[in-house]
Amino acid sequence: MSIQFDRLFQHSPNAYMVVDRQWRFVEVNHAYELLTGTPRAQMLGRAVFDVFPGATNDDGSQHADAVRLSLERAFATGERDVLALIPYAIESDTPEGRVVDLRYWSATHTPLRDDAGNVFAVMQHTTDVTEVHRLREEVRRAREATGLTAEQMSEGVLSRAAAVQRDNLRLSARQAFLVDLFEQAPGFMAVLRGPDNVFELANQAYERLINRTDFIGVPLRDVLPELSDQGFFELLDQVRETGNPFVGRGMPVTLRPDEGDQHTIFVDFIYQPIRDSHGHIEGIFVQGADVTGREAALSALRESEGRFRTIANLVPQMVWSTRANGEIDYCNQRWYDFTGLPDGATRGHEWDGALHPDDRDRAWALWRRSLATGEPYDIEYRLRFNTGEYRWVLGRALPMRDAMGQIVRWMGTCTDIQDQKRVQEMLERSQEALRTADRQKDHFLAMLAHELRNPLAPIATAAQLLKMAPDRVQTVLQASEIIDRQAIHMGNLVEDLMDVSRVTRGLTALKRRRVRLSDIVEAAIEQTMPLMTRRGHRFTLADRTADVELWADPSRLTQILSNLLNNAAKYTPPNGTVALEIEPLGSDVLLRVRDNGIGIDSELLARVFDLFAQAETTPDRHEGGLGVGLALARSLTRLHGGTLSAFSDGAGEGSTFELVLPIDLASMHDEDASG
Repeated sequence: MSIQFDRLFQHSPNAYMVVDRQWRFVEVNHAYELLTGTPRAQMLGRAVFDVFPGATNDDGSQHADAVRLSLERAFATGERDVLALIPYAIESDTPEGRVVDLRYWSATHTPLRDDAGNVFAVMQHTTDVTEVHRLREEVRRAREATGLTAEQMSEGVLSRAAAVQRDNLRLSARQAFLVDLFEQAPGFMAVLRGPDNVFELANQAYERLINRTDFIGVPLRDVLPELSDQGFFELLDQVRETGNPFVGRGMPVTLRPDEGDQHTIFVDFIYQPIRDSHGHIEGIFVQGADVTGREAALSALRESEGRFRTIANLVPQMVWSTRANGEIDYCNQRWYDFTGLPDGATRGHEWDGALHPDDRDRAWALWRRSLATGEPYDIEYRLRFNTGEYRWVLGRALPMRDAMGQIVRWMGTCTDIQDQKRVQEMLERSQEALRTADRQKDHFLAMLAHELRNPLAPIATAAQLLKMAPDRVQTVLQASEIIDRQAIHMGNLVEDLMDVSRVTRGLTALKRRRVRLSDIVEAAIEQTMPLMTRRGHRFTLADRTADVELWADPSRLTQILSNLLNNAAKYTPPNGTVALEIEPLGSDVLLRVRDNGIGIDSELLARVFDLFAQAETTPDRHEGGLGVGLALARSLTRLHGGTLSAFSDGAGEGSTFELVLPIDLASMHDEDASG
């Protein structure tokens, strides 16, 4: 006859229940209903731990933890798992309401397999041992009160069994946690045993890395034969022989999967020796991470940096960069070529040593402001060139920001603008010279108008006199003298202008001949003496030469010296002193004209020989002039091969003019021979 196992299951006095992999009740028998006090209909299809959540142990763990771990072991291993003694609270409905009863159980979990041999459910055989446990507790208390008995010996065995059960549960929980952690770790991990490096464990990340599965128990050489010529087997042997771990950083690994093309990845990894209780190496723990993306990014960064450095060294400018805090971390070759400093000498904050001392404070102040505000850096300063001189450069820098807008570094350039600066300075000097010339021109025109207007008034007066008394001889003679005198004065003015024009255009030719210097001095004094006498000046002559002769144009030389004497007389107040000193000076002769007049300030002294340069007219000086006398005197002096210089200690300190003329003996001898 056939056995109806379903009826046997339902009518068995032992409590049974079956759960699937989601911990849902698949079936429970009548004894289980009686044991738990819960109808079958309230359990089927629901999760075990939803129906019976249990309570909390004294150590903080949950009642359900031990049951769950035991069920997991049964599903995972396919082997029966036993819980000798576990506390578990059961909630049930009574006429007095819902109550929670803490009871003690012994459970056996048996895996159920399908036709293919796969575990699809677990059957639990449960025994309520609450009364036995309580009795044991009573016996324990009696033993403690009265001493050891045979029954207490038995109870001691039960206590040790319970302690072992608790330890096993804790170890199982810890093992399950570690296994789960091993499997879910993001980095690849494996355990290799023995000299053949047989796979004992490997997590999912390792399987994904090598694109292979089902290799547990297989030697590494059989799983990854492509590693044979890449040095990894030798590294494993080295770790096993020395006992020292090996750490690899960004090492390339070429893999050749069964399905797929050969490819190279990069890994960071460690080979860590595993030792047994005696300290012998029994295996190697492999752990690491696939860093192919990182290495690709680093390679791209190095390539990009290489391109940047190449471009930076090709441009004609000095290129530099700093960190966000302003510390220089790069200068291109142009920088080092320009400054002559060794590579790396300007890293950090040391670059200010190349700056001109007068520009450092200004450059640093502006740089600190840019660092604080993020404003572009734009400045001109002097930078020491490789020859030791300082050259002007234009320094500029812009900030580089990340996605959040934060400054991550600064990129800057220095451009050599020394030539532009020189041109700019020349232009500024030219412009200033043009402005000065324009002012002098205006002043000259005013002076010319004034000088030409002065003789016109007497001439006009003389003309009126002639009209009023044309028949009076005395009046006609007086008017004629006035007209003649003023005409001569106007002629001299025009002649001065013509002289300047001829000299500046190089049209003046000297009529040189052998001439005695004393004759030139006498003629110049004769021309100037009327003005000195009229102004009450005291004139002195000190000639320390004897019969010096020059090869010169006598009229032009007289014009030079009379110009100097006349100038001294005009700019010396009445009753002043004018002196002429003559002395030998090697192969030259020096003529020094000194006065105690109004002097020359430093600004005018620098341009006293320029055309139209004049001191301000004072009430004591009415002789006027066009301001061309000294310019004409210097030009004529240079035509004679001499020099003319002016000196003064300032306003009110008088003036000194020194005329140096060569004594050209060779020319004099040639002239004598030709005569």
